[in-house]
Amino acid sequence: MLFLIITRFYIYFFRVLLKMPFISGTFCFRKLHVNMGNNVRISKYVDLLGDYSLLTCADNSEINPGCFLLAKDRIVLGENSTLAYKVVILTSANPNYPYNELSKIYPKMTKPVIIENDVWVGACAIILPGVRIGEHSVVAAGSVVTKDVPSHTMVAGCPARVMKYI
Repeated sequence: MLFLIITRFYIYFFRVLLKMPFISGTFCFRKLHVNMGNNVRISKYVDLLGDYSLLTCADNSEINPGCFLLAKDRIVLGENSTLAYKVVILTSANPNYPYNELSKIYPKMTKPVIIENDVWVGACAIILPGVRIGEHSVVAAGSVVTKDVPSHTMVAGCPARVMKYI
C-alpha cells in the first residue's frame, strides 16, 4: 500500500508539478555512482548487473533501451560512442564454478571491456570479456565480438570479422 502511495506521488510530482514526462535513467545511474561525463544519455530501461562504479561513460555517450551490462570488471564507453538497442556487454564468464565440470576446461574469467571514442555498436550486438573496440569503429547489428576491433573499421558477423576499413 505504501509503495502505491509513493508511486502515485512520484507520478504526480514529476509529471504534473514539474511538467517532466519521466526521470531519465541518466539521473538514476548518476545517483548510483556511475562515472559520467557531460551530456551522457542512459535509458532508464538499461540493466546493469554488478558494481555500478565500474561503468564509465565519457562525454556525449549514449546507452539505449534494452542493453544489458555485466559489470564485474571495468566497462568504459568513450566520447561520442553509442550502444544501440539490446546490446549485451559481458565482463565475466563463469560456467557455474565449482559445480560444473566444464569449469575445469573453461576457468572463471573476468576482464574489462573498453569502447574507445566515436564508436557505434549496432542493435543486439554481443561484446565478450576482454575486448577493446578502437576509435571510429562500427560494430554491425547482431555481431558477436570475441576479439579486439582495430580503429577505423567496420566489423560484422558471428564471430565478428573486419568487413571494411573506414
